[in-house]
Amino acid sequence: MRLTYADRNSLCASPTPARKKDDGTAIVKLKTDRISPGLRADSTLKLRRRAVLMGTSALLFAALPQGALRAEEAMLLEPITVEQNQEGTRALETSDEGAGSTYIDAEGVQIRSDGSGDANTALTTLPHVQASRTALNDGGTNTDDVLDLKPLELSISGASVTENTILLNGVNIDSITGNSNPTTSTELNRQDGTPNIYGFYGLHSQTQFIPTAFVESVEALDSNVSARYGGFQGGVIKYQLKEPSLLRPEGSFTLNYGTHDWTSYLLGTDDGLNPYDQPKPEWTKLEYAFDYNQPLTDHSALRFGFSRREAEASKAMDAQYVNQMAENSSTSDFYTLSYLHELQDGSTLTFSGYLTDYSQGWDSNYADGFHLDVETRSISLDAKYEKSWDQLSIAGLDMSNAKLTVRAIHQDNEASNQNDKNVYYNWYANYPYGSNPFSTNAFASWCDASSISSSTLVACRTGGYGDSSFEDTSNRIEAILEAEIARGRFAVGAGIERIEAKRTKEEFTYYSTTTRQTSGGISFVCATGDDTCMSEQYFNRRIWVPGYDVSIDAWQADLYGELEQTWGDFTLLAGLRVDYNDVLKNLDIAPRLTGTWKPNDAFSLSLGANRYYSDSYLATMIKNGVNRGLNQTRTHDSTTGVVGDWTTYLDLGEYSFNQGALDTPYTDELALEMLYRDDWTGGVWRLSGIYRDGKDQFQNSLSSTSTNVDITNEGWSRYRSVGLEYEKNWDMNWGALDKLGLYASAVWAESRTSVGVSEDSLDFISYHSQSYSSDEFKGVTGNLDIPVRSTLELRSSWKQDRIGVGLGADITFAYDGVRDSGSNETLVHPIYGSTTHDIYEDHRFGTAVAAFLSLRFRLAETRNGAVDLNIKVANLFDDAGNNSSTDDNPWVEGRSISFGTSITW
Repeated sequence: MRLTYADRNSLCASPTPARKKDDGTAIVKLKTDRISPGLRADSTLKLRRRAVLMGTSALLFAALPQGALRAEEAMLLEPITVEQNQEGTRALETSDEGAGSTYIDAEGVQIRSDGSGDANTALTTLPHVQASRTALNDGGTNTDDVLDLKPLELSISGASVTENTILLNGVNIDSITGNSNPTTSTELNRQDGTPNIYGFYGLHSQTQFIPTAFVESVEALDSNVSARYGGFQGGVIKYQLKEPSLLRPEGSFTLNYGTHDWTSYLLGTDDGLNPYDQPKPEWTKLEYAFDYNQPLTDHSALRFGFSRREAEASKAMDAQYVNQMAENSSTSDFYTLSYLHELQDGSTLTFSGYLTDYSQGWDSNYADGFHLDVETRSISLDAKYEKSWDQLSIAGLDMSNAKLTVRAIHQDNEASNQNDKNVYYNWYANYPYGSNPFSTNAFASWCDASSISSSTLVACRTGGYGDSSFEDTSNRIEAILEAEIARGRFAVGAGIERIEAKRTKEEFTYYSTTTRQTSGGISFVCATGDDTCMSEQYFNRRIWVPGYDVSIDAWQADLYGELEQTWGDFTLLAGLRVDYNDVLKNLDIAPRLTGTWKPNDAFSLSLGANRYYSDSYLATMIKNGVNRGLNQTRTHDSTTGVVGDWTTYLDLGEYSFNQGALDTPYTDELALEMLYRDDWTGGVWRLSGIYRDGKDQFQNSLSSTSTNVDITNEGWSRYRSVGLEYEKNWDMNWGALDKLGLYASAVWAESRTSVGVSEDSLDFISYHSQSYSSDEFKGVTGNLDIPVRSTLELRSSWKQDRIGVGLGADITFAYDGVRDSGSNETLVHPIYGSTTHDIYEDHRFGTAVAAFLSLRFRLAETRNGAVDLNIKVANLFDDAGNNSSTDDNPWVEGRSISFGTSITW
């Protein structure tokens, strides 16, 4: 008899009925019946019980009378062999989530990630996942790019990067305030002037920044998503970190280092030149992580982890500033603390805490002393109770393998821009225009114009805009009951959550223009203590912005039910999810339905029809009511030179984002998936097709202006994709080669969106002589999708796992797109009027290959661990691909190498 099993954690599960292969061999397949994602046999308690059960069974078998064994000899079949999955779990078949899911283990995360320590980078190789890496048509790299250690933003199945649900050990870590600010036209890494006085920088779609070193596994759900999950129109990402274990003390330490000295930079400008003599980025990066598990008693354990990623870089200031270089650094700290206690009745209590503390320094090259600390501090606390029953009866309904999970979650998040000055000055050292040019050396101690041509305008800018922040607090209680029933399983769950959010800003003053002394003119007379006035020039215009505190709160509740039943070869999974919040006041009902036909172990076909609702309703509301301040002016007495008092010229009002009575945006999905294990190679093929139709999407009305936006439900989106994947793992035992794994994928995707809620309406694009805002242009060109992409990944182990080699490549096939021509023109936009536009042109992008290599060398082995040397090479072929750069950011990152070590015990 040939014995196989589907999950390496399931040796003690009940066997399914035996079937016969074509050659008559009986197959008994042991598996863990899929109750739900939460019932996967992954707890330490269950592992211990399985070990005890297996040991007891072996003792009982050995104790049987020999006569009893001889009496059954005529019925013995062939010797039993157990085929076990190789180390490196299968991505296409291992996930408990079924169709539309991909599972990546810790080794796969290490191989697929880019070596930066950001766990999100391991997901970009999946067919239906796209990454937003750089600014539109600017693939250049500068020091501010290097300092940005925030996770990569991801688009799943064509949706916005803000429309995903991201879970950390089951806790939702989505950002309530979103990842962008409507008045931020240019992000800091592309800012070559003064930042927008109403802007906010560093927002992100997730609150916890997960390091690669702590990831035990990650699952990506891009279609046919269970009714358990809500609040998204893209997909679900489930990160699993190591949890407390009762077995034994264990731990790990990881160290990685990289520098610009080990990185190649290529000129990516169209003409291959560097007209502004921009230096290559100079930087260093360091990552270290520590994880330790300690059993406290036979029934309790504690696990602690700390990770730090840090970077340092420098950049040149504008020529007039005495301090020629700005030195900056960034750190991303992640803490995790978990306590597990096993109660006498077999139930468990788990208390977990996660903390992200992120800080990125940024200095303007355009203004002396303008320093921002872009910070994120997020804390997540989770108390979870789990109780299991072999048999359970409720109201006459008999269930088996039932499990109840009750948890309380508290989260407190803050994103802030810390600016230690709240007054900004725009002085002039040289003003060469007009019949009476002006120059002064009054600022020579920090802004010296003497080395710059007298015909060049030289401004001496300094100061800042004060502190600002986005904050939110949420408290949630949820309960889930799941069990086997009849021909399958069911699950019901409910949750209620209270959310409080606010946005604050410190009062500040922006002095913008000056009146300058003319040749032979009178000197100005300033009021005592007025530091905005001197005898040669004084400020005649300013914007005064009072501080503000905008706050909102909301209740939201959700309820779901799911039933899976099997009849012969056919399985039907039917779910219904209901969500409600007291902001939009909509009762959102989302049906989920997936049918699977599986005539044998080698083939399955799934077809799903699902609806997903967004929960980003607070992200725009929190940006409503921002005060734009007062535009004030003053003059001087032409006879005496006395400078007068400030008077209000114009009240600039507030930014308004009127939501009105809106429906909740939603997406309908049709998804097809076919899994097939071919007889020739023994590998698994997955063919998937996704069609999505987004409706009632938020969109600016035609009557909106740059400051007063009326939001409607007139937006829409479309997404189509077809993906093909192949995976095979071999136990080689061939010479020095122990194991070999292959994963390959290819995907065609196309997406279209209407005009969304404007997030960057101050940028304008001319395409075929038509005027578009940046958001409008996305509706013309699609979202992030490149028509045809492919991924190839090989993983191998050598010399009894003393050497590990991972090799892969991301391939983008040639396609027709658009790019910035580098020219400008003035057009009239129907809403924003006459303004300067960047001219975009059609362009044929060629095929690009980005290869990567991971090497692991085992330096030593201990009783329960090892010491490894790790080498990561990104962009192995040193190819710029389709990354084009601008004259301001001419350098494109080529091959980069990072070194590290990991110690486990």
